[in-house]
Amino acid sequence: MMRELRVCDVMSAGVVFLWTHFTLDEAWQVFHDRGISGAPVLNERGRLVGVLSKSDLADPRHRPPLGPGTVEHAVTRVAYAVRASDPVMTAVRLMIDHGIHRALVLNEDGTVAGIVAPMDVLRALARGEMMVEPAEAEAPVEYVQLKSILMDD
Repeated sequence: MMRELRVCDVMSAGVVFLWTHFTLDEAWQVFHDRGISGAPVLNERGRLVGVLSKSDLADPRHRPPLGPGTVEHAVTRVAYAVRASDPVMTAVRLMIDHGIHRALVLNEDGTVAGIVAPMDVLRALARGEMMVEPAEAEAPVEYVQLKSILMDD
């Protein structure tokens, strides 16, 4: 019998966070140094306020990379998430349906467990993993503000 691949099986667990007070230059440098193209953004209280990507930095409505401004002004204030225990196809459908390049992955307690991106799914396919549609389609939840692993409230 084929095992249903879960998001926790393919996600990237080492989540890099940005802070709203970072300059756009600092955010760009984090992306470059860590080899990533996006990261969740936390406010001064450690609360998730959205996601910032290289695409956001290149958006003409924001200042270009390597220019003045802070992450606070460029962040996309909607973050999409799936549970670590969800089938991988739930994350794939979410990314396709909303035209996004990454989804946060949450533990059952709402803390951030990782990020899943198309490249994570492709790596699993390259390993020969099989991905099947879940028997019952579970709708992923859209989160705007989540408790982060850095927050104690």
